[in-house]
Amino acid sequence: MSNIKKIYKSKKVESYVVLVVLAFCSYAIAELSMFKTLGISALIIAVVLGAVVGNFAYHNVSLLKKTGALAVCTKQVLRLGIILYGFRISLQDIQGVGLNGVALAAFIVFSTFFLGLLLGKILKIDFLQSALIASGSAICGAAAVLASESVLKAGSSKVAVAVCTVVVFGSIGMFLFPLLNNIFNMPSYYFGYFIGASLHEVAHVVGAGFSIGSDGANTSIVIKMIRVLMLVPFLIMLSFCFQKSDSNTSLIKQIPWFAIMFLVVVFISSTPLLNTSFSLNFIKPNIEILDTFLLSLSMVALGVNIRKDMLSQAGFKPFLMAIILMLWLIIASFLYIKFFII
Repeated sequence: MSNIKKIYKSKKVESYVVLVVLAFCSYAIAELSMFKTLGISALIIAVVLGAVVGNFAYHNVSLLKKTGALAVCTKQVLRLGIILYGFRISLQDIQGVGLNGVALAAFIVFSTFFLGLLLGKILKIDFLQSALIASGSAICGAAAVLASESVLKAGSSKVAVAVCTVVVFGSIGMFLFPLLNNIFNMPSYYFGYFIGASLHEVAHVVGAGFSIGSDGANTSIVIKMIRVLMLVPFLIMLSFCFQKSDSNTSLIKQIPWFAIMFLVVVFISSTPLLNTSFSLNFIKPNIEILDTFLLSLSMVALGVNIRKDMLSQAGFKPFLMAIILMLWLIIASFLYIKFFII
């Protein structure tokens, strides 16, 4: 037994190298103009690459699991990635859209999540599955699914289905939503509120936002990042209300400290030191690159656990739920903006 453990320990470095190379490839592919135009982020590509490896190199996946590399990437690396995500947001961004923008983001996040739980109950979808789909729709797509999974411990199969719904409906929305302004007839500034409040991934918001002009693009990104900021109270709520715990688990241990650190990083990101010309042009962009890479590494690790039979076993119900949530995002965002912001 000790000899087997030594073999796995010696293979640990090789395991990390494999995962790092896959993450680097996903990041490089996402930088290609074709994928940028389609708004396909490195995170989405990473989970696909991981799934390909997981389905065609099963023995290698078994080795990755036994060395512990997958566990580290889906927990510690993931949480570090979420903490660093806070450098993408500053308090100055939030001031730009005021209390109306914050209230809109909070309303969309929590109403979408609880509607998702209700739909899951009606459609008889597993609670953990419906919670992941709802969190991905409500907050920031794949990153929110990852963060929620780290609290709920839902498992790779449920993560795969939830991420798939984000990819499908977020991509559809990115192309569809700019056309909706012909129907809604809003000034581009306020239509930016709509895009930021209703689309799934940050990349989808960027893609749709820039198609309606700079005013709309800037507003859409700020509103979206405020939704991302809602990840902090959301994860704390998940931890206290839905996380599985036994009677021996202390209150302190239930707090998702990485979410608190995310908020601390947002405050650090707002300091004058990190808003100088040098910081904005060098420090923050490089932190963002590192963060995207770390999140891609986590997605690769999750992806290798995804088997091809998982999505077929999930059935149509999770996708029906995601369709209804997308309609809710469209209708609720439009009505809120129309009655409370314009």
